[in-house]
Amino acid sequence: EAQTFSWGSKRKTPELEWCSVVSRYTVTTVESSVWNQLPITKEAAFEVDLPSSAFISNFTITSNGKVYMAQVKERAAARKIYDAAKKQGKTAGLREIEKFRVAVSVPSGTQMLFSLTYEELLPRRLGRYELSLGLRPGQLVQNLTVDVSITERTGISFIRVLPLKTNRLLSNTAQGDTDAPSSTHVEQQACCARVHYSPTLQQQNSISSKGLNADFIIQYDVDLRDLLGEVQVYDGYFVHYFAPRGLPVVPKDVIFVIDVSGSMIGTKIKQTKQAMSTILEDLREGDHFNIITFSDKVHTWKKGRTVRATRQNVRDAKDFVKRIIAEGWTNINAALLSAAQLISPSSSSSSNHLSSRRVPLVIFLTDGEATIGVTAGDTILSNAKKALGSASLFGLAFGDDADFLLLKRLALDNRGVARMVYEDTDAALQLKGFYDEVASPLLSDIQLSYLDDQAFDITRSLFPNYFQGSELVVTGKVKPGVKDLKVSMSAIDSKKEVKFENDVLASHIKGNGRISSFVHRLWAYFTIKELLLAKLNTTDPATQRLLADKATNLSLKYNFVTPFTSLVVVKPDAAEAAQTPTTTAATITTTATTTATTKISVAGAGKKPFQPGGS
Repeated sequence: EAQTFSWGSKRKTPELEWCSVVSRYTVTTVESSVWNQLPITKEAAFEVDLPSSAFISNFTITSNGKVYMAQVKERAAARKIYDAAKKQGKTAGLREIEKFRVAVSVPSGTQMLFSLTYEELLPRRLGRYELSLGLRPGQLVQNLTVDVSITERTGISFIRVLPLKTNRLLSNTAQGDTDAPSSTHVEQQACCARVHYSPTLQQQNSISSKGLNADFIIQYDVDLRDLLGEVQVYDGYFVHYFAPRGLPVVPKDVIFVIDVSGSMIGTKIKQTKQAMSTILEDLREGDHFNIITFSDKVHTWKKGRTVRATRQNVRDAKDFVKRIIAEGWTNINAALLSAAQLISPSSSSSSNHLSSRRVPLVIFLTDGEATIGVTAGDTILSNAKKALGSASLFGLAFGDDADFLLLKRLALDNRGVARMVYEDTDAALQLKGFYDEVASPLLSDIQLSYLDDQAFDITRSLFPNYFQGSELVVTGKVKPGVKDLKVSMSAIDSKKEVKFENDVLASHIKGNGRISSFVHRLWAYFTIKELLLAKLNTTDPATQRLLADKATNLSLKYNFVTPFTSLVVVKPDAAEAAQTPTTTAATITTTATTTATTKISVAGAGKKPFQPGGS
């Protein structure tokens, strides 16, 4: 996604970043070349900030016309190569968060090309898909090009390019503009679009004399008219996108649980108050809510119940938030149990209360770990699961010191998701942005089924909630000869249980290899993601091993770098060292929430380049 290069050379040649988006599935390739015109060997570093959801699928170094291709190995096998290289005095990688980095020595007169490819599925949030491509070459670049193609079978309803985002700030732009960056060209047809960006040296210099350090962001949405969504089939695999529009919003019972321990003092508590003030204003009249603050003690704004979001109650809640003071320790267990006591039985999805039901949501914000009361993670998880019932818990980890692993497991256990909130001047906007994603429930307990045994090896098809502006995705395999999928959907809307059955015309994709192969790669991508979550959510060693084995086999088959596999960089033979680069350091890392660290290791001489497979 984002590249940062540190060149010890005199001149740098083209930077290229191209991206193909086919039905939300994205394949991005980042390329950069360097030409060392100095009379001495210099080091060059190729660094890419990866999207947290992406899997690397290819990496090559080309030197003097020869291609050295990295291999994806099972972690234990890669460890042997890594250890052997280390014994020979070669440098291994360092662990960072969501970064890829490789450093090589570039002999005088040598031209070298780096190429990294990664794949991800773009999620739909707030009624749009967002593709973010990092542009961080570390200096002014003669030829810098971004080329993006987007293909959506049902049609593209809109596409826009945002101003360059010069850091993490949601509201920040390079010049405060509202238009796309200069030198951006957008072509749009009914079902496809192309975006091209190639800033001149002068345009780059007008932003920073040190070169671009920004994200190039494209937003778009698709036309999706069928209530049951869109199904695409290729070579025995299918993907089902479900995102019905125009449904009435279901009222919610929302409980805000806010960490006010001593570590929140200062900027974090101020930003939390700012976000809460805006969020409270956005509550609907039909919503009910309450606020819990916790440190070593737990304080509930309205004892024993949620209250309607009337204007007066919202004003009173905002006054309560203004008076919050951060101090004390962190009792996560007590806060969760207090939230559970506020969930009204009438807000459950029981058919006895459908006419007046509300969707129960718990939004839990913390910046640290449990330090008082029950502090054992497994006990907190067990207590929360028993107490929260049908409520969905959404965990927000504020800053790097938060126990994000615990929040992820809490969310997995309780029908929700967890998200990081980064410590930055826009943290209040991050908090508000996440709330907006879950502020408008449309359906609950959604079950997508495929009748007549047409489909098998299906990914997750039961979902606790569908929120306005989002999308549910199911992928799997289909039996030979299937032309139409018989799809059944059951769910609960604002007032009743609903069920639809229909034959959804499957779009049987034809085209080049990249376009036609995305469905089965998407199936593998999704299946590995679910195996990762399942492994995270079990404590049984035998089950963990079984899940890890399945994920490893899929990762190797599809050439994905995951927490179960490692990327091995092949070092040229010693005899070629005078003409080709020596790999001195290589790193790939995963987020702090994964179950294992993924490494790139330096391989010894004599290894043959590996051609990634795509089947």
